[in-house]
Amino acid sequence: MKTFAENLKHARIERGLSQEQLAKLIGVKSGSVIYNWESCTSRPDIDKIFKIYEVLQISANYLFNTSDDYPSTEEMSVIKKYRTLDTFGRDAVDTILNIEYERIMAAVPKKKKTRMLKIKFYSDPTSAGTDNFLVETIPDEIWVKETEEAERADFVIPIRGNSMEPTFYDESYIFVEKTESVDIGEIGIFVVNGEVFIKEFGNNCLISHNREYRPRKIAADDSVYCCGRVIGIVDET
Repeated sequence: MKTFAENLKHARIERGLSQEQLAKLIGVKSGSVIYNWESCTSRPDIDKIFKIYEVLQISANYLFNTSDDYPSTEEMSVIKKYRTLDTFGRDAVDTILNIEYERIMAAVPKKKKTRMLKIKFYSDPTSAGTDNFLVETIPDEIWVKETEEAERADFVIPIRGNSMEPTFYDESYIFVEKTESVDIGEIGIFVVNGEVFIKEFGNNCLISHNREYRPRKIAADDSVYCCGRVIGIVDET
């Protein structure tokens, strides 16, 4: 990252000025002053920095190598004039400035405050036994953004693994609406012989969206329980 001295020297050379010429334009004694600035042995005062902005046509952001929103040359000129005012003058400027600031801010759309909902959260349904984990497991509670999906959902669970990618990714949270069945083509939460699956319901099978996984066929002697319908992904941002 370049220093103030390096940026000053680069900007001076870009403008085709010698140290003596720059010194004359900004009102310092000699080029040796500029040399000291460019060799980091001294720094200009604030008034001279403003002159550097004007003469070299650069911004404070460039000179100090920062993305901070420094005042422009025009804004600094206003500040310098403000500093010359007496108390009466400053009060007059402050009054007008405050009136105009309030007028502008009143026209700026206000961000809506995000409302939050508390919802049941099953952190590890895959650890459930052979029955419905909704009955077996005592859920925690988490806060989620208030959305249409959040209001419809009965609980949230995490995704484990990549079998439903790219629809759902590992470690993402999903909203689930409690129901004992889903239609073909819908994504549900199923307990099959005690093992929990998040899959698309197919014709006598459970379908993964990741093509590396084959559909899981449902045999006649399988114990299958539907715990709910997946209705969306929890926005955690």
